[in-house]
Amino acid sequence: MSIEIIGLLASIFAVVMFVSPIDQIKSIRKIGKSDEVSPVMYMAMVVNCSLWTIYGAGISNWYILTPNAIGTILAIVTLFFIYRYR
Repeated sequence: MSIEIIGLLASIFAVVMFVSPIDQIKSIRKIGKSDEVSPVMYMAMVVNCSLWTIYGAGISNWYILTPNAIGTILAIVTLFFIYRYR
């Protein structure tokens, strides 16, 4: 298996992992409160994905940049809903 295919597969699975907060957002909106959701994990996700996005951009690596940019955005959106429904 070539390294390019591994990079592509890693990117696809990272996006799948980073999309998981969408279920959390749906749950928060359905219940109407976010008291049971800790924002700490999503803050860490914003920091982590942001740093990887910057690194990916710095080395011009789309396999790193793209999924982490998506992860950053989704974590920020999740935090928005967590704090909006507090």
